[in-house]
Amino acid sequence: MKKILLVIAGVAVLAGCSKTNDYKPEVGASGEDIFKAACASCHEVNDKGEGVEPLNSGYVTDKISKGSMGMPAFPNITGAELESLSAYVLTKSLSNK
Repeated sequence: MKKILLVIAGVAVLAGCSKTNDYKPEVGASGEDIFKAACASCHEVNDKGEGVEPLNSGYVTDKISKGSMGMPAFPNITGAELESLSAYVLTKSLSNK
């Protein structure tokens, strides 16, 4: 029974790798507004980041654009809105360490 549950959990985690979220922010939306609309259902504002990679703008924008293990990709968050969201995430993450 435990093996079956582990297999189911593994499949669920891996399924997140291929997901894409079609959320598209309004032009000029603030990082905070985008975070509330697209990220807050899974992340808290005071998240300190995950993994061994250092949090920096490139890392954050890459995770938003491409996704990761359990996080979908957000290919429609681009340009100024992507930079605004990245700056918001970095500011909130660094201020809570």
